[in-house]
Amino acid sequence: MRKLVGEHLPEMVDSYCKVPSHLRSEKRAGATPDEQLTQGLANISKEIDSVTRQLADGALDDLAIKHRYLDYKYGETPDALPDNSETRN
Repeated sequence: MRKLVGEHLPEMVDSYCKVPSHLRSEKRAGATPDEQLTQGLANISKEIDSVTRQLADGALDDLAIKHRYLDYKYGETPDALPDNSETRN
């Protein structure tokens, strides 16, 4: 991740900035520089999202476990009870 954001992203943006603006809409290597930049940024965004989700998996699992424990230990939440019943202590 560090290499992606610290090296690849700046290198890609720097390469794009070196292309004169009047040449950015000309196809080369199958796509225009504008298209290449857009696709590259989309790929970087997907990778960041993927890594973020991997990092969050542990926290999401911990939260689900704590939720199940509390539900087991203390039962239903008051808003899950029927309207005419009283809440438990």
